[in-house]
Amino acid sequence: MTSLWNLRGLNLFAGLDRHEIDEILGIVTTQGFEPGSYVFRPGDPRDQLYLLHHGQVKTYVLSQEGYEKIMHIFLPGDAFGDLLLPTTNEDLPWAQALDDVVVSWVDEPAFERLIQMFPELCMNLFRHIATHHTVDMRRIESLIHTKASHRLVQTLLLLGDRLGQGGADRFELDPGLTHEDLANLIGVSRPTVSASISRLRRQGVLHGQGRCLIIHRQVAEGYLRGDWPGEPAEASNA
Repeated sequence: MTSLWNLRGLNLFAGLDRHEIDEILGIVTTQGFEPGSYVFRPGDPRDQLYLLHHGQVKTYVLSQEGYEKIMHIFLPGDAFGDLLLPTTNEDLPWAQALDDVVVSWVDEPAFERLIQMFPELCMNLFRHIATHHTVDMRRIESLIHTKASHRLVQTLLLLGDRLGQGGADRFELDPGLTHEDLANLIGVSRPTVSASISRLRRQGVLHGQGRCLIIHRQVAEGYLRGDWPGEPAEASNA
């Protein structure tokens, strides 16, 4: 169990003895979820914080037309939840397990106990969340007013860091990530994503057939800089 408490290289249990670790494990709740089940959903209490140990969780909202808009895909070592956000009247998003998932979570009273008993652990957690919030804000800023094909390539590079299989320069994304998922992530229509992927394959920026997407980092980064030859990218960001 103690090996689970690592936030992307940051061990929250570092410096704690066995007795202290047992105290922490007695405060938190650890729970498993099957693929497709919901970790939380609109209407659930907002005062909870989750640490993902195993599997992948996506959070999303539904548009007025009922379309899914993916907000984030969380991986093992990520912390998420609305406990640290100001109280609002807005509902939670949907948080759905993409495969077999194991999380630990605390509500506000339990988190206050952790702060009182283990302030350094909580400071580590704050630093981790703040760092990833900054990364997310930079990602969002980089996508604003950007062409659809560039948004797609930027997102594929970011997903490759988190979900890709392979080496540092060449990786393959899980074929379970559909064109609809990618469209939801970058805020365009599915046909726009499919057309962009076809165009990027013709340009040699992307490789693979069907849902299989193979990305060469240097090529993709060159495309974003504008120094990769190919057909002109579309001007629309629809």
